[in-house]
Amino acid sequence: MKYLLPRLRNEYSDRWQKVLDIVESEPLPNPKRALIFIDKLKTKLEHKFPDFFLDEAFLVDLIYLFSYSQFLGDFFVKYPEEIEKLASIYRKKLCRKDFLLSFPESMDETNFKKLIRFHHRLHMARIVLRDIRKLDSLLYLTRDVTLLHDAILDASLRFATGVMEKRYGKPEGSGFCIVDMGKAAGFELNYSSDLDVIYVYYSRYGRTTGGSYGSLDNHDYFSLFSEYITKLITENTKEGKCFELDLRLRPNGTMGPICNDIEALEEYYTAVARPWERFALLKSRPSAGDLKTTGIEFVKLITPFVYRKYIDFTLIEEVLRLKELIKAKVSKKLSKIDVKLGEGGIREIEFIVQAFQIIFGGKNPHIRSRNTLIALEKLRHWGFLTESEYRVLKESYLFLRRTEHMIQITNFRQTQTFHPDSEEAEELAKKLGFETKEKFLSYLKEIMSAVHQMFERFFPTEKKKTLSSLTVEDLKKKEFFEPEEIKRFIDYLFNGKLLSAEAQNRLDIMGETFIDLIFEMPDSRECMKNLITFLEKEEGKIYFLSYLKEINTLKVILMLLSMKEFFIKRFLKNPEILEYIFDPEGIERERSIEIISKTFDLIKNDNLAKDLEEVRAVLRYLLGRSDVKTLNRELTNVADVVINRVYKDLKPPFLVASLGKHGSREMNIGSDIDILFIFCDEKDKESYMNLIVDFIEKLKCFDYEVDTRLRPFGEKGELGFTVNYMESYFKESARVWERLAYTRFRVVAGNDDFKKLVNLKVKKFLFEENLDEKTLREILKMRERLEKELSKKSKLKYSVGGIVDSEFIAYTYQLLRKKWIGNVYDVLHEIARENARFSELPELFIHLREAEVEKRFYGKFISCENKLSDIMEKNRKLYLEFFEWIRPLVNTNGK
Repeated sequence: MKYLLPRLRNEYSDRWQKVLDIVESEPLPNPKRALIFIDKLKTKLEHKFPDFFLDEAFLVDLIYLFSYSQFLGDFFVKYPEEIEKLASIYRKKLCRKDFLLSFPESMDETNFKKLIRFHHRLHMARIVLRDIRKLDSLLYLTRDVTLLHDAILDASLRFATGVMEKRYGKPEGSGFCIVDMGKAAGFELNYSSDLDVIYVYYSRYGRTTGGSYGSLDNHDYFSLFSEYITKLITENTKEGKCFELDLRLRPNGTMGPICNDIEALEEYYTAVARPWERFALLKSRPSAGDLKTTGIEFVKLITPFVYRKYIDFTLIEEVLRLKELIKAKVSKKLSKIDVKLGEGGIREIEFIVQAFQIIFGGKNPHIRSRNTLIALEKLRHWGFLTESEYRVLKESYLFLRRTEHMIQITNFRQTQTFHPDSEEAEELAKKLGFETKEKFLSYLKEIMSAVHQMFERFFPTEKKKTLSSLTVEDLKKKEFFEPEEIKRFIDYLFNGKLLSAEAQNRLDIMGETFIDLIFEMPDSRECMKNLITFLEKEEGKIYFLSYLKEINTLKVILMLLSMKEFFIKRFLKNPEILEYIFDPEGIERERSIEIISKTFDLIKNDNLAKDLEEVRAVLRYLLGRSDVKTLNRELTNVADVVINRVYKDLKPPFLVASLGKHGSREMNIGSDIDILFIFCDEKDKESYMNLIVDFIEKLKCFDYEVDTRLRPFGEKGELGFTVNYMESYFKESARVWERLAYTRFRVVAGNDDFKKLVNLKVKKFLFEENLDEKTLREILKMRERLEKELSKKSKLKYSVGGIVDSEFIAYTYQLLRKKWIGNVYDVLHEIARENARFSELPELFIHLREAEVEKRFYGKFISCENKLSDIMEKNRKLYLEFFEWIRPLVNTNGK
């Protein structure tokens, strides 16, 4: 200005000097911008003083327009002939028909695109000029912006109809309409809004009548039709875009079809739509196309979805969730002021209005309105807002919307932010009529503070840190064992491509709530590591995000993910397992063989059913629905069902039996199956030995480790053997350790009569001979050898006082008393009943098995380690006492 104005004074003729006088005398927000445009226009007009400048009132207004808007100034300098059109319309109040466009049928696409872009620029200039010269209120200004956009939609739809019907003919039995969403639905578009729309057609059932390109099904036709309308409006031509169309509010967003028929919409809004979509559809209005049929059907369809017959307070939580998403987004804008999304901004006023309407609008239709200002008045009238609340919200809304417009007016970009220390803030203050930037910022702060206080009163929220903002120091304060590692996992969630921006926001706003859940997990590091793997699968991502609000369900997922391999391995193999594991009945009911079998029959995928039932058994244990003995039994039941289904499939002539933990119904996760295959006679054995290999391979397909080394002569013996061979082996070759092992023998599948015969042979092997001193010494030596050789491999199992101490007590007692019990828990209880001095044996064994389960779950001891030494010490003491007690009983044959 300092140098530009004197230069132009010297260069301009007398007639042009009055333009400079206006710039110098009027309080323009940016006089330099006005001067630059005047100079460009003068050059463009070849120094000719235009006739429309003779109207001094219009000249002043045009200079104001140039001062306010770079975008509109560029347009009128490039196309000065449009200025005269602006002069003829800007002081007129217009109605809907004044915005409508007509064009000849013969108009080509290029000229049509130019027509709607010029129409848009001219009328936006009219609206802006009426705003800055205070010729209209906000209500009328936003109404005109909306009517303009609707007119362009209508023209584009009509032009597209002509083109598409020539190509494909008319669609049968279906109309089409465009539904305005958001601000457009309430006639309150701002100056640089994207236009949110949904494309709707009446019915997919039908075809077009045919044209030069052929014929199409209705859906394919309307999909191409929708794409063509979008292209007409948004394609970048030499005149620029007309405006942006945002189609993301349609069902399933960008993943869904570009248009939907009424039937598809009904299915979606009845069964799939999420709570936030009620907010979106509250502001929806059919605006162009077949309004009388398709439009009316759309409104009839969505009204009961938006407005429930009962008072619906569940939406309060959704308001807070949406607000937290916005807060997380705004926090990344650093020190900029956001008059729309910031605390106390436009969106908080809209949330208050919309929440009242959705919560109470089903019962009280009088408060319904798509327009925020009209809705505020209705809420005041019907007693939902006090007079003072109404006044604060209305005045604040008017000021914030005008501020938003003045931010956008410069470059017509969709933004609502500015930096308080920028030149933009200085200009903004002048546009809004403030003497200084400081006075403007002070008033803005006062307004936004009042709105936010009211929002907090209606929807109180806690001040929480977002998840991404948590530091290593924050994690140390929460006493994480490996805070740096947890922080790395958190950063990966937000810096990688693992989650979409929306998903990151949804997770981010959980903040400390989420990290507190992670801290509760038995192994936080393993949980976060497995969570990353879990989210890499699309199914995991979908389920995780859908359960973010359901804290108890989310906690269960995290509990499963904190296990070392058990759950994540099964999920990666069968992601659909997530569809079943949260069935309450699956967690509450004990997993008996009958119930597990029903699961297999229902799912019809044996591998998935097996994994599901194992997860259910583990979940029941983790959630306190079962104890460790029940967990062992349920895992054994799953294995039994699998073996019997394989047996039923192959129909082999042999009997299948088990030893070890499977035999005694004490399986843990990861337990192998010690299995035996017993034939009735030699003839069957020779004919069907190959079925044994098939049987083993099928079990391995279920991820079971199959161990056949406990068969007669171990790895040197044949995989299958006859019952006579087994009996002969028992008499001639079996060793003491095998006699102990066979106390856990159990037939799992086979002919009942044959099963009875085999059980008799085993019972004879176990109890025909009394337990004598020699056998007892060998049992004790065997235990010492295991302790010496294997205690480093597993301290819990083989060391002094470990699980094997309890098992040897159980084996020996059964041989002494000639009671075939099998299950170690049950044997120890029997001993405790017989002699009170051993009453602690069952409880100690339970603790040892709980520790074993913990080690299998997490790969380490979590809660048991500190007390394990005491438990094992007590167990060894009772082990020694037990063998002292039975020694004299052995010498007297158990009497």
